[in-house]
Amino acid sequence: MPIDRLLSLKSYSALKVEEVVREFWKQNKIKEKWFKPPESKEKIFRMLEGPPTTNGFMHVGHMRGRTYKDVILRYMRLKGYWVWTPGGWDEHGLPVEWEVEKKLGFKTKKDVEKYGYENFSNKCNELVDYYLRFWVEDSKRLALWLDYDRAYETRKPWYISHVWAFLKYAYEKGWLVEDYRVVPFCPRCETSLSDAEVAQGYAIVKDPSIFVKFPLVDEENTYVVIWTTTPWTLIDNEAVAVNPEFKYVKVKVGDEYWIVAQDLVAALMGAFDIQDYEVVEEFYGEKLEGLRYKHPLEEEVPSHKEHEKPNHTIVLADFVTLEQGTGCVHMAPAHGPEDFEIGKKYGLLIFNTLKPDGYFDERAGKYNGLYFKEASEKVLEDLEKKGLLVLRGEIEHEYPLCWRCDTPLVYRADKQWFLKVEPIKEKLVEENSKVRWYPGWAQKRFHDWLENAIDWCVSRSRVWGTPMPIWRCKSCSYILVVGSIEELEKLSGTKITNPHRPWIDRIVLRCPRCGGEMRREPYVLDCWLDSGLAWIAGINGLVNQEEFERRYPYDWITEAVDQTRGWFYTLLFTSVMWKGVSPYKSVLCQGHVLDKYRRKMSKSRGNVIWAKDLFAHWGADIPRFYVVYKAAPWDSIAFDVDELREVRRTFTVLWNSIKFADTYMELDKFDPEKHSLDKLEHSLTTEDKWLLSRVNSVVREVKEELNKMNLHLAARKLSEFIVEDISHRYIRLVRRRVWIEEEAEAKYACYAVLFYALKRLLIVSSIFIPHLAEYLYQAFIRKYDKSAVESVHLEKWPQVEERYIDEELEEMMDLVFKIFADVAEVRQKAGIKLRWPLRKVAVAVGGKADALKKFENILVQLLNVKAVVITSELEEECKKDPFTVVSAPYGEVAVNTRIDDDLLKEAYARELVRRIQAMRAELDLRVEEFIEVYLETDDERLVAAMKDHGDYIKGEVRAEKLVLGKGTEATYSKEWDIEGSKVKIYIVRKS
Repeated sequence: MPIDRLLSLKSYSALKVEEVVREFWKQNKIKEKWFKPPESKEKIFRMLEGPPTTNGFMHVGHMRGRTYKDVILRYMRLKGYWVWTPGGWDEHGLPVEWEVEKKLGFKTKKDVEKYGYENFSNKCNELVDYYLRFWVEDSKRLALWLDYDRAYETRKPWYISHVWAFLKYAYEKGWLVEDYRVVPFCPRCETSLSDAEVAQGYAIVKDPSIFVKFPLVDEENTYVVIWTTTPWTLIDNEAVAVNPEFKYVKVKVGDEYWIVAQDLVAALMGAFDIQDYEVVEEFYGEKLEGLRYKHPLEEEVPSHKEHEKPNHTIVLADFVTLEQGTGCVHMAPAHGPEDFEIGKKYGLLIFNTLKPDGYFDERAGKYNGLYFKEASEKVLEDLEKKGLLVLRGEIEHEYPLCWRCDTPLVYRADKQWFLKVEPIKEKLVEENSKVRWYPGWAQKRFHDWLENAIDWCVSRSRVWGTPMPIWRCKSCSYILVVGSIEELEKLSGTKITNPHRPWIDRIVLRCPRCGGEMRREPYVLDCWLDSGLAWIAGINGLVNQEEFERRYPYDWITEAVDQTRGWFYTLLFTSVMWKGVSPYKSVLCQGHVLDKYRRKMSKSRGNVIWAKDLFAHWGADIPRFYVVYKAAPWDSIAFDVDELREVRRTFTVLWNSIKFADTYMELDKFDPEKHSLDKLEHSLTTEDKWLLSRVNSVVREVKEELNKMNLHLAARKLSEFIVEDISHRYIRLVRRRVWIEEEAEAKYACYAVLFYALKRLLIVSSIFIPHLAEYLYQAFIRKYDKSAVESVHLEKWPQVEERYIDEELEEMMDLVFKIFADVAEVRQKAGIKLRWPLRKVAVAVGGKADALKKFENILVQLLNVKAVVITSELEEECKKDPFTVVSAPYGEVAVNTRIDDDLLKEAYARELVRRIQAMRAELDLRVEEFIEVYLETDDERLVAAMKDHGDYIKGEVRAEKLVLGKGTEATYSKEWDIEGSKVKIYIVRKS
């Protein structure tokens, strides 16, 4: 199905253009041809798709990242690479579960249990199916050319088998371990989380800020003062930590003695509003070790009465600082990773009364059955009643929330499964150093994350996810890690049709050691482990080993910058652990998309912009170009829908420029083979040579920026070339040349130059605006160039022809256009339109005067002036009235702003031309059609303009007659007001 080669659309319409182009691609199987190797099968570009989560619709943030992917893939394809681009979908985990729970109206995990795991898993699967359809539709609408037929899905059995194989390998190496540790926990979702997940959900929150007195047992009226923002953790307190190297003091306050760090005394007493105090003793922290205190909530939590030494004692810890608090830190080994380690060191009780749902159990005494936030308030009330609350305040600070449901997290001790990081940490850092990061600073950020990485908690107490492939014997506790679905089928003798919960939970194995019954550990895996294995699971690499070896490691990946703690990390972690190398060679980090007020987009705020809504109104090319053009890929952008109009104006300029070229090329039967640049080289004018130089310079500059991942700069260079170089400059300079009727070589030289430049422009711009570039390539380039390939997307990146590049010419033309801009500014201030002629402009450019004189004719035409005087310094007469002088970095410009009678008559003639041309356009006349024009007016200025410049007017509007009087047989008439002069113009259309 060919695209309309007559450019019959009067103006650019994104929706109409893209509809036609999509059908053209479909009918001619352009995408399928694009997937085939263009040259050599050995020249491959491998991108690994970061899988979107199928729990909602594509929003503008997703659209931005997916646009970057498509831009680079199209760029590499134009450069002759065989582009491997399977898609991918992340379909498991809390994101999907949370969405299902919201739709079902569930509030807690208990609602899921009541509903039934089978029903819940089915709902999750249905939700994935629903959103997956929209993701594919929106991605195709965006023109993101991934191989969706071969896209990986993390819920598929073959994908799950790869995750299992990895865990079996890690277990056999001793790197997958079960341990009792403090982990971040979401009380609403009732599951542990990984550090990567925690990093996704920090927010500024308000919490209590309290100072509490802990009474020492063996020293009357003596207290250790602590500070905390989590009063609920005092319920499980077992120690107070001090730094052995800090100096501490005993401060007399009334009849009491308070122990705090020496350096904090003044600040604390000020905060407590205590003026009357005395430091009575100084000592180092190590002296406090072993002192026992009475638990401040001993009466409320009777269990503490049974906690003997070393519990409820002062311990030593190097991590205690003086940045906040008192220098004495309350320790709850069940609720802090550092507390837990100190607890193990000193043999403290890991007293954990907080259940997975965030409620306290019966061991918490008075606080039994309270949610942890509610318990905090009760603790404060009790401490105040007992006189142990020194100060109650409030603090705003960063606190981790669940990355899916926004519930404040808790840290609690629990038995979980972990992937150990220490055995591979050095290799992780080493492999990261080999990766090219864009921007460069991201590599250091990732390095710091790797240096401080901790063991990865991969077990989740949830339902919809890759099930943990660990079976434990109920009799002898023997553990078996299964490495694939096929292995499980052999072990169980059962065909596995659905490897999800609860079906997988029903598989019972026999213990190879004692013959006892083996049940699966009731966990699913962190969904980040799923996506983190996409480098091998995504192409079924254990089965398709040859293909895997050709793809791995991948050339390039891109996702949001915060994925240094997410997908970038999990990919590197799993690949280094399993294969010993990084799975990717280069990474482009993406910034986030905010609303126009630079606020985070969220459904609750109602400021999310959905991709499908953008496409419905603006099409795909306009928002694609906008997100690329707006900012560097790694910077955040404030997405303002109103700014899309500016992009549409740019595309309209491109459309009109090609429409202009097509109109005259068709009229004069331009043939790029017959009228080639080589044959017309002797007829090239200065502006022709300049455009040839510019287009090759732009192609080179765009390529350089793309290679550095400066996609925004590449897009801006193209936009500037379209609007400034092609439209405002070149076409302005050649419009008169192509209007002449005779067949002049100079006119065909212009066509050859313009065709050459526009073809290169469309090929290069196709990576950003695939629909519009394709439409114009089909309707314009292939209309004239019979040898052009079938699609702009099957083209090759244009070679830079150095023979055309003339940097000195470009520099001098830049000077010409700067002079034009300054003269235009003088015109604007003086109220003189650009179409009105001026008498004289003098330009003083110092040592460049001789060089600029070669461009005198261009200046005369461009400035619309009768005479241009070019000197090294302005003459004195040009510094006086009626000249207006403008100083610029290149020198000075003097503009004669007096409009004499002759100039005024010519100006009015041009105003008449403008009105007649507008009427021709309203009549939809072809360029070559002739007309008769009648002017009905008694205004002397218009009559004089018509008499003195009648031939000029007739030539410009293609009029056979220009008559002063009423046109009785007019095809079309219209009244006009020209600078206060009334005229009625009649047009007679000649058939």
